[in-house]
Amino acid sequence: MLLPIADVLEAAALERLRKVLARATWRDGRATAGARAAGVKANEQADGDDPATRAAAVELEASLRAHPVFAAAALPLRMTRPLFSRTPPGGGYGRHVDNALMGRGGATIRTDLAWTLFLGGPVGGGALVVETAGGEQEIAPRPGLLVLYPATHLHRVAQVESGERLVAVGWVQSRVRDAAQRALLFDLHLAEHGGEDAALRLQLARANLLRMWAES
Repeated sequence: MLLPIADVLEAAALERLRKVLARATWRDGRATAGARAAGVKANEQADGDDPATRAAAVELEASLRAHPVFAAAALPLRMTRPLFSRTPPGGGYGRHVDNALMGRGGATIRTDLAWTLFLGGPVGGGALVVETAGGEQEIAPRPGLLVLYPATHLHRVAQVESGERLVAVGWVQSRVRDAAQRALLFDLHLAEHGGEDAALRLQLARANLLRMWAES
């Protein structure tokens, strides 16, 4: 399931993050990529050991855990510390695979889900492109938009044509490992909290449970 979540952070919180990152020390993004991924990565990352950057990451993680849609869709058990990256014109990140296990300081997690939160704009190009069985899904940068998607898919960042692509990224180990079961629980959450399609969501959940359990 690829899930765009709009306005994850309020405008004031986004502006506060941008101000912190404007003062951050930036390093070559290839330092945090695997050997193969480093060959197709052309961006920079904020120094994670800088106190201001670290504080921003802690604040952002708390905001994500408290966001009702993110929490219901991801069911986070553990999360990597958010990373901040920027990509100037001409930069991007070619097709690559996320590591199945990530972490630092002995705190390793299984990466079930990945997320990208767009922080700045306007940007020409720089879309997140996720490869699915149905073809590529492309999400253009928009400040405040978070994209939650399975870390099991090949994906890339299209070349930035103008402006600067400023994002936060991270990975989640979910309390529910199975993607189909997570999707089913998310449908039930949406049904429970109402909306125009609540009854349809319940019908969908029942149908998918039958597919999991029934024999003909």
